[in-house]
Amino acid sequence: MSPSGVQKERMVAEDMYVFSADGKVLSEPAAKPWPDKPPKCTDCAPLFMKAYQMRGAGAVIHSHGIETCIASMLDPGAKEFRMTHMEMLKEIKGHGYRDELVIPIIENTPYEYELTDSLSEAIAAYPKATAVLVRNHGIFVWGDSWISAKTQAESYHYLLDAAIKLYQLGIDWTTPEHGPINRAKRSRSILNTGIPNECHAAEPLKCVVLDVEGTTTPISFVTDVMFPYACDNVRKHLTSTFYSEETKEDIKLLRVQIEDDLRNGILGAVPVPPDEVGKEDVINSLVSNVESMIKTDQKVTSLKQLQGHIWRTGFERKEIQGIVFEDVPEMLKNWNSRNIKKQKRNQELFGDSSNSWG
Repeated sequence: MSPSGVQKERMVAEDMYVFSADGKVLSEPAAKPWPDKPPKCTDCAPLFMKAYQMRGAGAVIHSHGIETCIASMLDPGAKEFRMTHMEMLKEIKGHGYRDELVIPIIENTPYEYELTDSLSEAIAAYPKATAVLVRNHGIFVWGDSWISAKTQAESYHYLLDAAIKLYQLGIDWTTPEHGPINRAKRSRSILNTGIPNECHAAEPLKCVVLDVEGTTTPISFVTDVMFPYACDNVRKHLTSTFYSEETKEDIKLLRVQIEDDLRNGILGAVPVPPDEVGKEDVINSLVSNVESMIKTDQKVTSLKQLQGHIWRTGFERKEIQGIVFEDVPEMLKNWNSRNIKKQKRNQELFGDSSNSWG
């Protein structure tokens, strides 16, 4: 077995630990001068021994490849990863193109040696498996020889990476047809599948949080259209809605923020006179502060709330038309069919976009 924390690609035979079949250390590598650390056998040693003893493995590989982590997270409640009808399945021992690959998934622990019991349980429960996934961690792969272990490890990484990409495309990798993912079925599996080690399954999907800028909508639309619109229309909005309860609340929040900016010496902040001075003077000072906040890209609640109300008016008057990326409408329709609705401001953006989805 290899030592822990060494540069694996620079290892030679003398750097390895040699164990007996019952797990006793027969020889260990000699210490090397600085900057190498004193040799320490991998914490995975008891895990490797389980594969050697329970499966008669000739070689065991442990990988932290990102595909292995993400694939184990696609269905947070699943105890297994399943895939079928993929060409590289035939590189996995005992599998062909039409066979179903089943990889058990165990829950991660703070220390690798703590995985020993759950790994051995998975090996015993899945006699056909040549790998075990550790959620949010990696994968253990074994084979009859180092060639077999290496070939299978490469194939597992390929298949897991393919599953992640298919998931992103909404394609089900677990069925022969590779049709659209049955979201309702997957949500039920998340809800109904128990997880060991005192973990809890994820709740069914209730909401989806999306960033507008660069995720659903080009950043240029926000910076070149929405922000300038708010800046150009702040005076008109405040003038026409000054006495409404909504705008009174907006002004109240702005006053608090501006007072805080003045105390902290924020450039561009100017005092806002009391309402008794007159509507025009109050609006003039508010406009000056808001324009400065927008110019300096302040991320404060009072500004965001006022901008949201200004944008709402712009959408209602058809003075702003939303823009979204081509793949957004179909995904929003999918969520809408599952009764996941839009938040008010986003409803205006998406509902009035050039790719409106209803």
